Amino acid sequence: MSSDTTRDYDADEECTTTESFADHGLDDGSVLISRTYNRIAADGEPKFEPTPEFFDTLEAAFIWAYIGTIDEPGVPPHVEAAIEDAREFTRREFADDSDADLQTDVIPTFYQQIAGFHCAYRD
Repeated sequence: MSSDTTRDYDADEECTTTESFADHGLDDGSVLISRTYNRIAADGEPKFEPTPEFFDTLEAAFIWAYIGTIDEPGVPPHVEAAIEDAREFTRREFADDSDADLQTDVIPTFYQQIAGFHCAYRD
């Protein structure tokens, strides 16, 4: 994950993928990456498969990682929108790459996209 990805969403503040969820009390997004992976890996050695079912699992794992990490009830609508858009981007990115590594490629890309969209969508 790179904190080089930035988007100015407010003239006084800069949003990075690493700190995108700071407004939700999480200063380091790598926590969400590792917790998402651990949720998927809980059932054994996970392998990436570019199928709708896999992306359902990835999305659910991220949501549960988010809920378990952030001290607020549920998932705000702007975070849900970021997750949905990131899911579609990641699905297209890895559609023809069944050899992609889940832990080092797919989940970090998914998170970077969520964080980027979150920077754009948050209030």
